[in-house]
Amino acid sequence: MPLSAGEFIERVIDNDVDGVRRALAESPSLVVARDRLIGSTPLHFAAHRGFNQMVRTLLDAGADVHALEAASESAALHWAAEGGHPAIARLLLARGAALETLDCWFRLSPLGWASVVTWAPPFHEDKPATAAHLLGAGAELDPFTAVALGRGEDLRQLVLTDASILSRRLGFVAAEMQPLHVAVARRVGPMVSLLLDLGADIEGRTALGMTPLALALEDGDATIAELLRGHGAADDPSVALVEDNLGALGARLQDQADPALPQALLFAAVSAGRTAAIALLVDRGADPNARVEQLVGEVPAEVTPLHVAARKGHAAAVSALLAAGSRPDAGAEDRLPTPLHLAAGDGRAEAVRVLLGAGASAGAEEKLFGSTPAGWASHGGHDHIAELLRSAE
Repeated sequence: MPLSAGEFIERVIDNDVDGVRRALAESPSLVVARDRLIGSTPLHFAAHRGFNQMVRTLLDAGADVHALEAASESAALHWAAEGGHPAIARLLLARGAALETLDCWFRLSPLGWASVVTWAPPFHEDKPATAAHLLGAGAELDPFTAVALGRGEDLRQLVLTDASILSRRLGFVAAEMQPLHVAVARRVGPMVSLLLDLGADIEGRTALGMTPLALALEDGDATIAELLRGHGAADDPSVALVEDNLGALGARLQDQADPALPQALLFAAVSAGRTAAIALLVDRGADPNARVEQLVGEVPAEVTPLHVAARKGHAAAVSALLAAGSRPDAGAEDRLPTPLHLAAGDGRAEAVRVLLGAGASAGAEEKLFGSTPAGWASHGGHDHIAELLRSAE
């Protein structure tokens, strides 16, 4: 009996080359199988894991080197680059892989996934060598890859050709950071200085409302924070949030004119567990039930601040959001994972208890897996939480 798509992909993940060859001999169409949840092909899985012979076997069987993963719109070359597998990158390029395809998670080419993206360190082999190979094959630098690779003169030339690249943004998974944010986050002081000299917006904000100065302070990087202040970086609301200065946060929000900023900062606050700021931000107009696009595992989903706090295990933030009007079963109306699913799946016992105490449904069933929060807890190996949830169903 032919294997199902899921069974075939499991053999690829197990690096069972002989089993994959037998399955393809019986059912050649399995080479274009797709993972049910995120739409990855077998070639995506093999390329990311560094399975050279498996990649060759799949390509010889007709795997499409241009096929894009449904969830991220990334090609197999993106994942080979993220894993840092130069031999696989070489093989994919020899079979016609495109160098400049952009994904929808980070809006980067494979070179960006080799140099900027860090997704699965256990699979990493040699990312610098992979980036070098992609450059040698003709990959084009962009401002993010130039920053990550320390290519200052190339960055200067890119800006001289098109100054608008200083305002280019990464995708939603990277909070829509601009090149200056990336340089700050990667602690590359010389690139921070160069970007400022070239005219980068020192007050530019990420999707979470964070300026470069706020990112440096949040990271505890006093050197870069001082560099930014020396160039005129202001102590804005995001800086007050990071410094846990509620008085300054309230005053600075009153002085600024961006009505979307309190909302962005609410997501930043709950992500970092800055519970004290939640009520103030809601009072200044942030909606505790607003949604933004984030990943739940590897699946893009619209999540509320409560989902974020629950997944992070910030139980006090969960309580504060519920007090501010967050719906405990957000997402259930569309059969999406609720905050309780996320807390259970990540083993956040205290957040689970707070949500249950607020009336969150232990029996809510999401449509991705057809599972309740107890099922998510069991899948994550959190049997004590699964037991608690089953008793509450």
